[in-house]
Amino acid sequence: MTSNAGALPLALLWGFPLILSLAMLVPAAADGAAWLSLLAHPQLWPALGLSLFTGAAAALMALALSLLLLAGLHGSAGWRWLAVGSAAGLALPHLAFAIGFGFLVMPSGLLARLIAGGDAPPGWVSVQDPLGLSLTAALALKEVPFLVTAALGALARGDRTRRLSLELRAAASLGHGKGSAWLRIVLPPLLHDIRWPLVIVFVYGATVVDMALVLGPTQPPTLAVVIWHALNDVTPEANRMGLAGTLLLTASLALVLAAAATLARALRGAGRRALTNGPSLLGPPRHSAWLAGGLGLAIMATCLGLLLLLSAAPRWPYPALLPPVLSMQAWQTMAAAPAPVWLSLGLGLATSASAIMLAVLWFETQPPSRDRWPMGLALLSLALPQLAIAGGQYRLFLDGGLAGTLTGLFLAQLAPVAAYVLIVLQGPYRAFDARYMAAARALSVAAPAAWMRVKLPLLKAPLLTAAAIGFAVSIVQFVPAQLIAAGRFSTLPMEAVTLSSGGSRPLTAAFALALALPPLLAILAAALLGRPRWR
Repeated sequence: MTSNAGALPLALLWGFPLILSLAMLVPAAADGAAWLSLLAHPQLWPALGLSLFTGAAAALMALALSLLLLAGLHGSAGWRWLAVGSAAGLALPHLAFAIGFGFLVMPSGLLARLIAGGDAPPGWVSVQDPLGLSLTAALALKEVPFLVTAALGALARGDRTRRLSLELRAAASLGHGKGSAWLRIVLPPLLHDIRWPLVIVFVYGATVVDMALVLGPTQPPTLAVVIWHALNDVTPEANRMGLAGTLLLTASLALVLAAAATLARALRGAGRRALTNGPSLLGPPRHSAWLAGGLGLAIMATCLGLLLLLSAAPRWPYPALLPPVLSMQAWQTMAAAPAPVWLSLGLGLATSASAIMLAVLWFETQPPSRDRWPMGLALLSLALPQLAIAGGQYRLFLDGGLAGTLTGLFLAQLAPVAAYVLIVLQGPYRAFDARYMAAARALSVAAPAAWMRVKLPLLKAPLLTAAAIGFAVSIVQFVPAQLIAAGRFSTLPMEAVTLSSGGSRPLTAAFALALALPPLLAILAAALLGRPRWR
């Protein structure tokens, strides 16, 4: 049933605030004083170069690792485990992984204790190194599950699995090895299908703030950190310079993406000629894929284990492999002031539930032909630097009296949550067979009752998955929450980033672990509760 009123809640709570937030950046484009101040900043160009390097290098590394896993495990017993491992890696928050990764590779970290030994930590520059290599490595490892999940979704779409099976079988009959057939048949359309996830990975890596504050270089920092400090400055002049910086960073990313698209088009002919040379007995990289997948999961599990140990270790002298004494003091300290935990959990539940209701109301009342508007806005919001959206939100909410309020925090975190929920739900919801509802209505079941008794159970799995993803996205928000909170509220990511810059290691680990557990539990609960009852 089509009703314009059904689109109103999504527009009022998500669409219009998001568009108005982006519109708040327009005056910054014409602020000559802000641009002069930005261009005179001594760290501007080195910081911009670092941002583009870390984003591009991390995206390319993540893409290479993802394709290795997909090519090596396709058609094998490891395919199912690839989906499970990717879901687990996807649920681990970036910030929690960055803190654990820092504890792993720092000069006094676990790797140094295992490899270097000695009485004193080695003189490694393995965290906050000048080239941002530790930040790049952490970003690449963390984005592999996202790209693999996107690729698995693309390969499972419609009847594509059956069609690919037939095409691969035909290629084998022509003398192609499994690896050769995969490169020629699966890879080209797959790269086209995951182009937007790859753009999101690049933009996120080039503009990330919380991971850059934990692992990134400091002299100079990435441009995102320079902008972040300007937006948090008490002077309006610095704030305006920060907004100009977000526009410069956004324009730079757009230029890089345009250049990459142009290069890809130019190389398309050469790639087609190389892939049509034929046949080759190239086999799939099974051993390399298993090794890379196992190593990636081991690193993530080790980072979580380190967070758990450190949270219970009041002291852990070098070069001991295990802490001599365990204590729950850090957890007791966190429990004594639980406001950040409850606020993060409350905002996560509120934003994910609201996003689900807004999305369902849209899909129930609007024809599929109108989906291009919210889906386009959702993709745009994820492909733009978070700093740009958060900076616009800050100006908008400051003028509207919402800065420093729970309402402002809710609306700020609803922006990315609703975008992810819309993208995740659109496919399953639009693919629902309307004949089920028609049959229920033919049996004189009222529309609300038919939805509750027929449609909701059949869409239970995608709804729970979307809710879990929305909750995970909300609970890890740092940039918008820090800006809109205006110092009046504190969330788990804020506490974790603050402590990571020089606070107590056990307390830092405890907050990072508290940040990691809710998303992991939400994804696990969605997987368990979303199973059909007859299994």
